[in-house]
Amino acid sequence: MADLLQRAAAPDAGLGILPMTYAEVKNGISASVIKSLIKSSVLTKEDVTMIISPRTLERRTQHDDVLKTEEVDGIIRLLRVRAHAVRLFEDTGLADEWLRTPNPALGGECPIEMARMDIGAREVEDVLTRLEHGIHG
Repeated sequence: MADLLQRAAAPDAGLGILPMTYAEVKNGISASVIKSLIKSSVLTKEDVTMIISPRTLERRTQHDDVLKTEEVDGIIRLLRVRAHAVRLFEDTGLADEWLRTPNPALGGECPIEMARMDIGAREVEDVLTRLEHGIHG
């Protein structure tokens, strides 16, 4: 668990998606990992509360509870989309701005908000991939 916390606090945590393994998720991820992601500005509290309700997040972090598998899955999805954007823009500030700005290619939706659901994350990743290959719009 200590190793996972160190990876969560690393500046490039979003690039390596911590990295979390299936076994780590299956065995349970502590809420302290989420606190580290927020503290290190990898994700904002607003990002996390799209996946875990604010009240539940507060309770889980207060008691350092183990997160539910679905919650960890959602956080990993946000991290994966953010990592893709950071790789593309080669700048965390630009990537975070792009993720939080309504995008015409996504029907005017904010990419990070779409990433709450798997289908939305796939659409965002599709746009990022098209941008990587120079296909705009």
